[in-house]
Amino acid sequence: MVVMLTGCPDTDNPVNQSGLKGYIYYSNGGSVYRIRLNDEKDEELFSNADMPDVAADGRIVAVEAYPNTRIIVTDLTGANRVSIIESEGYKGPVHKKYFDKPRISYNQQYIAYEGDAVLNPITYIIDANDGELLLTIGDYDDSFPCVAPSWAPDGSIYVAGWTSMNNGIYRVSADFTTMERIDPDLNNVYSPSVSPDGTKVAFICNGKLWTMNSDGSNATQINTTINNFAMPTWSPDSKNVAVTSYGTIYIIDLVALTVTEIDNAYASSGNQLCWRY
Repeated sequence: MVVMLTGCPDTDNPVNQSGLKGYIYYSNGGSVYRIRLNDEKDEELFSNADMPDVAADGRIVAVEAYPNTRIIVTDLTGANRVSIIESEGYKGPVHKKYFDKPRISYNQQYIAYEGDAVLNPITYIIDANDGELLLTIGDYDDSFPCVAPSWAPDGSIYVAGWTSMNNGIYRVSADFTTMERIDPDLNNVYSPSVSPDGTKVAFICNGKLWTMNSDGSNATQINTTINNFAMPTWSPDSKNVAVTSYGTIYIIDLVALTVTEIDNAYASSGNQLCWRY
């Protein structure tokens, strides 16, 4: 169902929304799902995995929980799993203890992931083929944790600082040599998501969806009656943003200024969404 963001005083009588395309991939209860948006047909793809991201070639990157935590790349069935990096427990290197929110780069050469938003709030970049550690972004001991990585098409990567320390949205250059805060000194910002065309960044601020240009200019709150948004991700055409609120997925059309509720899916908190055609 769909409601208007502006100019519609009665949001209790939504109408059907058509024209949505593609699939949103998400996880719930330790399984990876996708929902087809044109008819909201939901299907479980495979179990023992969560936090899916989908590469340009259709492969799915996800976190497998047992028998040992690891980042995998697999097909739609989950039957052909390739281990990229695997946990070595507390005795191993710190970047192999926890794996959260993996995202594969547009050129499919790198995977960025979060060490854990609380236990190890650092972003790591590894080789997408052999799992070799290439870059560490952030330093908790120096009060500069960095989490929730999102790739831009040009190879730069955006991360969020902790709300209680170095809060903000930061951009790391494509050659991994420079880092700068780009948001206009907002408070309580998190979960950056770069649009596929590279021009915009969606993010959450105080539970509301915001967008800004990729250089941090023109930061704008998207006004809705819905609160506690999380996990933003863009449509492939960069016109819509999917978000969750208490597990329900919503599609926000930034051009038509409408919100569409996806009724047949529930996304676990602390995970991520991915939208592909």
